[in-house]
Amino acid sequence: MNSSLGYQLSPEELNNLLAAAEQRYGSVSPYYLTKLSQVITGCLDIYPRVFAVRVDLRLPQTNWPGEPDIPLCFPRQDSAVITRFFGALKSQLVADHYRKGRRGPTAFPAYIWVREQDSSASQHYHVVLLFNKEIYAFLGDYHNAESDNMAIRIQRAWCSALGLTYPDYASLVHFPKNPAYVFDRRAATVHSPVFREFLLRAAYLAKTRTKVAGQRNFGSSQLFGKSGE
Repeated sequence: MNSSLGYQLSPEELNNLLAAAEQRYGSVSPYYLTKLSQVITGCLDIYPRVFAVRVDLRLPQTNWPGEPDIPLCFPRQDSAVITRFFGALKSQLVADHYRKGRRGPTAFPAYIWVREQDSSASQHYHVVLLFNKEIYAFLGDYHNAESDNMAIRIQRAWCSALGLTYPDYASLVHFPKNPAYVFDRRAATVHSPVFREFLLRAAYLAKTRTKVAGQRNFGSSQLFGKSGE
């Protein structure tokens, strides 16, 4: 893998990942899979070690079940909500950077997001965040609203993006089982079991089922620390 392509997957490795992903998830978009693999492996060209987090961001139920005229909340859930989420998270990382007296620019994560809607009435987002492990290495306890850790920052950022109060709506952020992974350049070079499993786990975002027709369903940061949706 570590060749003139840097840490990018070879065509054979990408085809093997596509086959494994389709066996596990059903139909997978080769385009989405290629893009997300480029973001993941591109991080290794910048950071020797990566701390990765899988998280689901849900939209709230806005009215009482079966009673459309009885509102429960008034969220900002337009299409720009995911952009606001990353902006709110970055703002917290800037504050953390200066509070801890770190030198140099703030270490922002790379990211991949997809928008989906299954049998539920509300859309939701699946997100992969990729941090420089030399700066951020742990998710932390997301049950303690007073904690200062990455899990709480993610919850706060989603509530801020929706315009809803934290911690009242913190449960809209869901961390699935085994949400965090750590891998380094050697793991990518030898295709270690941990790195291979993370790639397959991330490939879930590339499945075609449940994508929202007629809307933008996929976005990612640009490589080399440049942000973009």
